[in-house]
Amino acid sequence: MHATMLVLTLLACVVVSAILLRISRLPLPLTQIVLGAAVTIPSFGLYVDLEPHLFLLLFIPPLLFADGFRMPKREFFQMREHVLALAFGLVLFTVVAVGSLLHWMIPGLPPAAAFALAAVLSPTDAVAVSAVAGRAGIPKRLMYVLEGEALMNDASGLTAFKFAVAAAMTGAFSLADASVDFVVVAVGGLVLGGAMGWGMALFQKWLSGWTQVQAQGTVVMILLLPFAAYLAAEHLHTSGILAAVAAGMVLNLKTAADPGAETRIATTHIWRMLEYVLNGVIFVLMGMQLPDIIGDALTGSFYEGGLKDTSELLIYAFVTWAALILARLVWVWGLLHVTHFYARLRGDNSKQMPQARLLWATSLAGVRGAITLAGVLSVPMMLEDGSEFPMRSLMIFIAASVILISLIAAAVGLPLLLRGMSVGEDHEEQEEQAARIRACEAAVAAVANAARQSEARDEHDSDTATPLSAASSRLIQAYQARIQTLSIDDSSHDEERERSQADKALRLIGVRAEREEVMRLHRSDEINDVVLNALIYEIDMRESALTGAPRKH
Repeated sequence: MHATMLVLTLLACVVVSAILLRISRLPLPLTQIVLGAAVTIPSFGLYVDLEPHLFLLLFIPPLLFADGFRMPKREFFQMREHVLALAFGLVLFTVVAVGSLLHWMIPGLPPAAAFALAAVLSPTDAVAVSAVAGRAGIPKRLMYVLEGEALMNDASGLTAFKFAVAAAMTGAFSLADASVDFVVVAVGGLVLGGAMGWGMALFQKWLSGWTQVQAQGTVVMILLLPFAAYLAAEHLHTSGILAAVAAGMVLNLKTAADPGAETRIATTHIWRMLEYVLNGVIFVLMGMQLPDIIGDALTGSFYEGGLKDTSELLIYAFVTWAALILARLVWVWGLLHVTHFYARLRGDNSKQMPQARLLWATSLAGVRGAITLAGVLSVPMMLEDGSEFPMRSLMIFIAASVILISLIAAAVGLPLLLRGMSVGEDHEEQEEQAARIRACEAAVAAVANAARQSEARDEHDSDTATPLSAASSRLIQAYQARIQTLSIDDSSHDEERERSQADKALRLIGVRAEREEVMRLHRSDEINDVVLNALIYEIDMRESALTGAPRKH
């Protein structure tokens, strides 16, 4: 009964947070954390001990898989130097700089434990970044960099964390061995996840070639893929997180046109619901942990040493958060100057240094979240010699406090920093508008060609307009009207035309021609994944309304 009540309470908190979001100015993650803290009031008696390994398995793979699936691949590869420099270079810089500060600042904290804490604090949270930064109006290109960084730095941060914890447990550390292991873990996870995503794509294509599989069955297979990639990678001692990300990215690259309209529509709707629920449950669970972690630490320090010890704990937390922001600011500033320098060496003087406010916003957007909390809670209780792990409770307190401070600081600071900032033209809107027009033009050509072929077969009836030619004329006029008065919502259907089978057949020809043109534009990098997914979804919805069945290949 306790487990049932806990699950229902978590879901209820997610529902209530959606209502409170309409009347509250807080970002959704903070609202859900507050609700999670509220249900841990002793009179309710609802609390759950977060099991880190189970938490990582149940929540992280599907969410990172979905983020990897949606990530615009064109922009990701265009900005790969920035993404990788943040996801790997910044993590290493943070571990060294912040770890050294923690060892110097906190008496009695061993170097290995200090570096372990810095490592677990280094990953940014993809879910929190999207939820907090997205509302602040961050430029899309910067948002893609932040999301790409958050997808990749979980693996680098947790890997560094594991090495630091192992060093604390055994007292031995080899930089050469750790470097080799790090490369094997990262590359192995990427290769394995990419291979599994590619295999799933080929399997789906094979299934669609010989039998009709219900969309729901295909969606279930996709839902299982991130868990399979994560478990397989962890079993082989590589990065399960990177495997889940790679599987999502490769599956999207391979199967954008393969599964069929019904499957794509069902996948989109189910994943949206699943992501929303899992994201909400993660932050509610975090809210259920934070009051006890922070409250118990402050209460214990107050009774042991009074206000002096309590103030020291708070200073540790705020200084650690400030050090993370400063390390991020220094790294981003240096990275931009290096990029600008190499661009000028190549003769490219078009690149301009961003405004100082945007640099601060980039630093402030490094929000910590569930990965950090799950990681620090996995610190062992005992060392190999049977003694207690040094200052484990303090490490957990600092990590939990930094999560809360970073969320609040980003929620308050990002809108202020970005207020009134000009972010330039939205190239995605221009791409989408042009792609709609090109798709309509392709549909007109396909419908006209089908009508000519039909008339050639019916030359004996040339004196009388055939139903197909009349329908094609009406449909071409409709497409031409859409080209002239292109609106945002162009998925409505003319019920009168759908009554005619000839009209219906021509509509299907036009819709499929639209899809082929949109896919061609994506293959030639004229539109990115965001525009592709938006247009394919609209086209799939119109095809589904016409056929009521998945598209056959």
